[in-house]
Amino acid sequence: MDDPVMAVVRVKAPADIDPHVLEAELTRAIHWYSSRPMTAEVALLPTWRRRTKGGMRRHGFVAVLCAPTAGNAGELTRVAQDALRKSLRKRFGAAATAKVRPARSSDEIDTYWCSLRGTPHRF
Repeated sequence: MDDPVMAVVRVKAPADIDPHVLEAELTRAIHWYSSRPMTAEVALLPTWRRRTKGGMRRHGFVAVLCAPTAGNAGELTRVAQDALRKSLRKRFGAAATAKVRPARSSDEIDTYWCSLRGTPHRF
């Protein structure tokens, strides 16, 4: 098994959808995508935007992607993006979409790690 890849997922979905429902849908879509088996741990990132554009709202997620077969970060994120787009469009309509990219720097990974696992505590 390869090392996990931390990725940033940006989702555009109807404004009336609960973000936690989206989180569950993202996890399900990645796990059940038939092209390539993967596992994912997805967490909602805190948002500061409340406005909607055209009835759609943007959400941010951080995901840790793992696959049992060899592959680089770009390939994993591409496969995850394909799975997410198909699933979101099927479930929430043609306007729903997702973009996935790997985390770029160690600072970004540290920040997202705290969002995913919480702030480390001193013992």
